[in-house]
Amino acid sequence: RAAAACAVAFALASGSGVPSVELPGGVMMPMLAFGSYPGSFKQGCTVAESVRQWLALGGRHIDTANNYGTQPDVGEAMKAAGVPRSEIFLTTKIPGPIGKQQTIDMIMNVSLPQLGVDYLDLVLIHKPCIEKDLFPNKCGAAEHAERVDTWEGVLELKRLGKIRAAGVSNFDADQLATLVAASGVTPAVNQVEWHLGYHN
Repeated sequence: RAAAACAVAFALASGSGVPSVELPGGVMMPMLAFGSYPGSFKQGCTVAESVRQWLALGGRHIDTANNYGTQPDVGEAMKAAGVPRSEIFLTTKIPGPIGKQQTIDMIMNVSLPQLGVDYLDLVLIHKPCIEKDLFPNKCGAAEHAERVDTWEGVLELKRLGKIRAAGVSNFDADQLATLVAASGVTPAVNQVEWHLGYHN
């Protein structure tokens, strides 16, 4: 019953008709992704079963994050689904500014092993502020050095071939501009939450 409920919830959203957008470097990203935030799952749906169904129904973009705690579930679902890795667009996120080396270590030693893959399609810095009570971006210009250092870690992962595209999440226009000015590299994506129930 729970499996059927999950399938019904995703059936209309999946399929080959999802448009893609080209990111820098020619990386094609499907514009509709399946999010694996655990608080989104109702009616007995599990992350692993829901992601497996998303893939079975034709969905190909999966969004997860280190602090969701669902990377192992996503990895399990990808393995069970049997869809070639090259057909899946996999996005994950590191927490807010954590520094270059910790960024590299987290992707290499946590995200990649948990997901069971040897590369990621897109890695995002989840938020620009260190403190949770400043979410999503209320720290303003503060913590700029930490953001730049973390961004350098993401860019190093791209140079190493471990990620195909680098981006951010929840950054405001000024935080983006100063990041670009410091690094000379524009994030491929700035993912933000915005819908009828939440105007970010």
